[in-house]
Amino acid sequence: MIRKDEVQAELRELPRLFMFEPGWQIARKTDSIREYCYAMAPGADHYHRLLDGEVYLVKADEKLCLPCAGRRGLLAYDPKPLREPIAGLDLAIEAELEGFDVLVRRTEEVE
Repeated sequence: MIRKDEVQAELRELPRLFMFEPGWQIARKTDSIREYCYAMAPGADHYHRLLDGEVYLVKADEKLCLPCAGRRGLLAYDPKPLREPIAGLDLAIEAELEGFDVLVRRTEEVE
């Protein structure tokens, strides 16, 4: 019998997965129809089956199990980094250089 704390320990070890390639969808196999992964595992000379309950990726007719998708580089374990901040323009300096008056509105704090 599996204890609850053993299951929680295993779940803490599962990595988060990210997929950034456009056009792919995530699916779960829920039937007994024979369907095969689109890629062969390393060292294998045959396509392997997708099993009932397995999570896989789909794009048109192409189906990939998660290990094969990882080998193809479709999956990542880290999120995309935040982009570098865009350099802001100092409009007050530009307006003064062009001879315009700059009005700055300040909100008063209500106490």
